[in-house]
Amino acid sequence: MKFLNLTLRNFKETYRDPLALGFLIAFPLLFMLLFGAALGGNSNPSYAVGVIDEDGTQVSNQFITEVLSQIPLLDIGLFESEAQALDNLKQGNIRSALVIPSGFGDEVTKSWQRLDPDIILNITYDESDLTVSSQIISALNSAIRNYAQVQIPITINTSHINVEVDVSQIDFIAPGIIIFGLLIMVPTSARIMVRDKETGFMSRMLTTPTYPWEFISGYSASLLVIAIVQIVIFILLGVAFGMNIVGNIMLAFLIFLLTAVCSIGIGMVVASLSRSENQAEPLCWLIAMPLAVLSGVWFSREIMPDYIKVLGDLFPYAHAVSAARVVIIRGADFSAVSGSLLFLSCWAAGAFILGIALFRRRMRG
Repeated sequence: MKFLNLTLRNFKETYRDPLALGFLIAFPLLFMLLFGAALGGNSNPSYAVGVIDEDGTQVSNQFITEVLSQIPLLDIGLFESEAQALDNLKQGNIRSALVIPSGFGDEVTKSWQRLDPDIILNITYDESDLTVSSQIISALNSAIRNYAQVQIPITINTSHINVEVDVSQIDFIAPGIIIFGLLIMVPTSARIMVRDKETGFMSRMLTTPTYPWEFISGYSASLLVIAIVQIVIFILLGVAFGMNIVGNIMLAFLIFLLTAVCSIGIGMVVASLSRSENQAEPLCWLIAMPLAVLSGVWFSREIMPDYIKVLGDLFPYAHAVSAARVVIIRGADFSAVSGSLLFLSCWAAGAFILGIALFRRRMRG
C-alpha cells in the first residue's frame, strides 16, 4: 500500500505542475522535429567552387558552362588567377579552387578520338570540413570522367590550404563538442538559482538591501570560474585526443569564454522565468539541445536547408562553432572572427540585461 500511495503522490506532484509536464512532452517532439528538418527531407546543399581556366579553349569553356555549372552540388565562380582563388579560399568565401591547366582541351579531344589522354586537374580544398571536401572532389572527379568519356584513372592533384598540419576528423568535431559542453552551463546556472528559490535562501536575501544586478553577478561570477576550468579541461582533452590547434590558443579561449557567458546569461533568464526546478530543468534542455543541432556542433551545417541555417545564425552558438573552427583549424587571426566575437559579446550582454530586468520584476512581485 505504501508503494501505491507513493506512486499516487508522485503522479499528483507531476500533474500539479502542467508547465513542467508540457516541457517534458514538448522536448522530444521539438528535438525530433529539428533533427528531421536539419537532416531529413530533400535538402540540396551547394558549395562554392572557384574555377581558374588556364587552358582558355572552347573545350575547357564548354566543360565549365555545360558540365560543372549544371551540377547542383557546385556553385561555380570564375577567377582570373589561382592566387585570387586561393585568397578567397582562405577567407572562407569558397570551399575549393579548381585549376584547369593548359593542354586540357587537347587531352580531352584525344579521349574523344579514342587515343590515350593525360587529363590533369588541380584542386585545392578547404579541409576544415572533411565531409564537404570529399563530396566536392568526388563530384569533380565524376564530372570530368563523364565529360571526357573515359573510365581510366584521371590525374587529380589535390592539396589543402593548411600546410602546418594534416586536419583530421577530431580537429573538426572537437570545437563543436567543446561548445556543446559549454551549452550545458544553461541548465547548470538555472538549476543553482532556482534551487535557492525553492530552499528559501533567495527569499531571505530579498529582505536585505541587495540589488538585482548583485544577485545576478554573484551567481555568474562563481559559474564563470567553473566555466574557465571546464574550457581548460576541454582543450587539454581535445589535444590529448589529437586535436591540432593551428591558430592562437588565447583567441580560441576567448571564443569559448564568451560562449560560456552566453550560456550563463540564458540560464539566468530561464531561472528568472521559472517557479520551480521541475520547470527550469526541462525548459533549459528544450533550449540547449535544439540550439546544439542548429549550431552544427556534431556535424556540418552545410548539409542543412538554408532556412535552418538562418534560424541557427540568430543564436550565438553557430557563430561560436564557426569561429572556433576557423581559428583552431585554419589559424585565422582576430580580424577574421571579429564579427563573431562582437555577436557573442552583444548576445552575452543582452542575456544578462534581460536576466537582471526579469529578476527585478520578480523581486518587486
